[in-house]
Amino acid sequence: MEKTFQIGEIARFFDLPASTLRYWEECGLLAPEKDAENGYRSYSVSDLMVISDAVFYKNLGLPLKQIRDMEHTTPGQHRELLNEKMGELVELQQQVQLRMEKLRCHLAAIDQVEQLKQQPYSLADIDTECIVSFDLIEQDKLRQYIGNPYLYSRVQHSGCLHQERRGLTVPAGQLSQFPPEQILWRNGGGTYAVCLMREEHTAPYKNNLQEQLAHIRKSYRTGTIISRFLLCAREDGVLYDFYKTFVEVFPRQQNGQADPAENYSVFIKES
Repeated sequence: MEKTFQIGEIARFFDLPASTLRYWEECGLLAPEKDAENGYRSYSVSDLMVISDAVFYKNLGLPLKQIRDMEHTTPGQHRELLNEKMGELVELQQQVQLRMEKLRCHLAAIDQVEQLKQQPYSLADIDTECIVSFDLIEQDKLRQYIGNPYLYSRVQHSGCLHQERRGLTVPAGQLSQFPPEQILWRNGGGTYAVCLMREEHTAPYKNNLQEQLAHIRKSYRTGTIISRFLLCAREDGVLYDFYKTFVEVFPRQQNGQADPAENYSVFIKES
């Protein structure tokens, strides 16, 4: 006599809820024999094969209706179905990779906040080429911002901080896509002091830029200011927008001559 199995045994063997086996039965995938007196199900070895195949295809991501119809498909139809599923998985893989890259960028922004706290001031080349104007109603630019918030930048001059322009950083090779009036800033080289700017997230949007400038001006004359968004987070109970801020610096004139080495040593010492 052929060995049979109860639903509990099958559920444990395949690590499936008994409710799933009952549902598969309702959908026509399984047809176990039932005891006429108590209604208990009995699963044969053939049923085990059906369940094994169903679990296999389920793990490939096929829906139950397609699994149920697999035995009726030709090899060509079989290939077409699996190629379609492969395409879906490739697309999903690309989406996951993109999401992982965005997570890495966000983690890198957090790292930069921590690094700027540990080293409040340093001299460095600016990490962007061009900045173009940005308005939230510009859909294409809004998509770019959503994809990478670090592209959001603010352009000011240390001599008139209130005249602030907001934009997105773009590669120099893309500038031809924008009319001249939208180009806010282009990297012309030079030296920049790097610091962390905190701005309160709510009105009146107080920030510490003046304080940072005051420190930098002990050693340098200042010019253009580029602030690139890093993160919105809470610190000491206050919600801040954190920016990596680049302040263009020039050596002070001493007796008609610049002395950048002396300025630098003072700048680092006081940092």
